[in-house]
Amino acid sequence: AGSFLAPAKEWYPFVVAVMLLVCLMESVAFSVFNKYLFSGTFSAPVFYTAACQIQSFIGASCICLFSPASVYKRTPLRTSSAFAKVMLVPVGFVLNYGLNNLSLEYMTLALNQLVRSFSPVIIALTSFFIEGKTQSLMKCVTLLFLVLGVMMGVGLSPDYAFIGILICSASVLGQGINIVMTAVVMGKNNVKLHPVDVLFYTTLPSVVFLLPLSLSLGELPKVMASIEKNGLWTVIGLMNIGGMLAFSYTLFYTYFIKLTSSVYYGVFGSLRCTTSIIVSYFTFKQQASFLSILGIVIAMGAFFANSVLTIKEKLDEKALEEKGGEDMKAPLLGKGDVEKNGRKDVVRGC
Repeated sequence: AGSFLAPAKEWYPFVVAVMLLVCLMESVAFSVFNKYLFSGTFSAPVFYTAACQIQSFIGASCICLFSPASVYKRTPLRTSSAFAKVMLVPVGFVLNYGLNNLSLEYMTLALNQLVRSFSPVIIALTSFFIEGKTQSLMKCVTLLFLVLGVMMGVGLSPDYAFIGILICSASVLGQGINIVMTAVVMGKNNVKLHPVDVLFYTTLPSVVFLLPLSLSLGELPKVMASIEKNGLWTVIGLMNIGGMLAFSYTLFYTYFIKLTSSVYYGVFGSLRCTTSIIVSYFTFKQQASFLSILGIVIAMGAFFANSVLTIKEKLDEKALEEKGGEDMKAPLLGKGDVEKNGRKDVVRGC
């Protein structure tokens, strides 16, 4: 019969579509809210990210304690290799969201999302140098257009900010680690973690990385200044809103990756970036030239095309694996050709 957490085959496309829409709405709302905070209301983005992780851990702990076993049962980490794999997720998270939130203090949301759309290029280069994996001609074309679009959109923008772009570029590296490792620890042949497990095991280690970084950046005086300016309860309220968004979004997108894969999450990335850029121009005061807008259009189109081609490759690989599995099940008759002769098979060259 299935359930929403484990949908039946006939309901699977509907559940995936619903999760895609929910993740898209949450991601855009989260990006807009964070940019609003870091534009003067609360200028301590790394401390804020750590606070959101603490609230996510509290939420995951409540689910662990109060959910019936039929809904959720925590998966224990029984081996050191499983623990090591899971601990790579918070490293990627710190590089991904920690640096991304920090970059929003120095750049516009539109440029932030445009730089984030560069991730397929980073993944392609990494897979080439580490795995020797090459890209198809069509994917290389989309990557070239993506590079062109990002360079035009960022380099020709009146809002160009070198420090913000540099920090955001570093966050793109962490994005790849974070997404891929989340898929690895929830894969069929690996640790088999539930989305709540990912939150439960990885949020506090992320805080261990984030708090020292926050202190080293001198954010504590900024936190105190924000409390003095806006009031303690206002700051607590804003942090709670951010924490709830962080908890629900992380839960939803890890579930989306579990339902599909990190590859399908790439298509969501192209939709998220495009929607966030459009919304940002209606929400914040941002400048744009004709050439920078043209660059954004080229980059988003190339990003989406690359994602679609990546999915097509994965589907072809899966079909080939299934075909190979069926071939392995066939009897090994020997070398030679098999010809149909009436109702009997005639084997030559055995």
